[in-house]
Amino acid sequence: MILAAFRHLSILSIGGVAGILFPSLMFAAEFGYRLGRRIASRKSEKSTDLAASATLTTGMIGLLAFTLSLSINFAQDRFEARRDLVLAEANAISTAWLRANLIDGAESAVIAAEIEEYARVALAYTTAESNADIPGLVERMGALQAGIWRSMGMIARHASNPVTIALASALNDMFDLFTSQRFAYQSHVPTNIVLMLYLEALATIGALGYQLGLGGDRHIVLTTLLLMMWSGGMILIMDLNQPRIGSIRADASPLIWTIRGFGGPAQMH
Repeated sequence: MILAAFRHLSILSIGGVAGILFPSLMFAAEFGYRLGRRIASRKSEKSTDLAASATLTTGMIGLLAFTLSLSINFAQDRFEARRDLVLAEANAISTAWLRANLIDGAESAVIAAEIEEYARVALAYTTAESNADIPGLVERMGALQAGIWRSMGMIARHASNPVTIALASALNDMFDLFTSQRFAYQSHVPTNIVLMLYLEALATIGALGYQLGLGGDRHIVLTTLLLMMWSGGMILIMDLNQPRIGSIRADASPLIWTIRGFGGPAQMH
């Protein structure tokens, strides 16, 4: 249940995650501090407890930093995969369109126009700002693929030559890259890892607050800065992890350039 709720929250809003993350870390720090103050008030010797808690807290911070860096790399790899696939898909569409224009007869204009529409739908898919828009775009793309392949079949029946074979190969690559793009957009950092990172952060910040409580000084400015840094790193992961609602998104410029190369406006349907 906790995992399902966390997954739902993570895909709902980056701002919602930030609104929960930082206050919860502040609460963990305050809880740890007050617990440390209570323990310290019951003991006369503090040096041993401070040394032990410092060692343990340092280890926890190191482990948290390591987990955070792995998670960021994980999310960045997925972002780079989406970005690279936009370029590859744009190149494949451009290649298919150029080869379509080498075909003799009226079929050339028909299939070229279908490829142009395909590119516009691919652009709309890449730039969609809501997951709710995706099913309609995928359905539209499937219909276009079927129509383009029917046109390809008619061309192949009328003239089977190296040009039509090259066009069929380019279309196949174009279709395959959209499938790869769909997979890349649906592939995220596993929610289990993000949840584990969050729980580790709560435990580590709580331990840090406990150590400060044993020492009797909150160091409120430095503690707040540290919590802001940890929160920022975790929010960065969530942002990279959500290509539709995050602010860090794959650049659609290659598709826009390709559509402009057709001689028409880069409209997003």
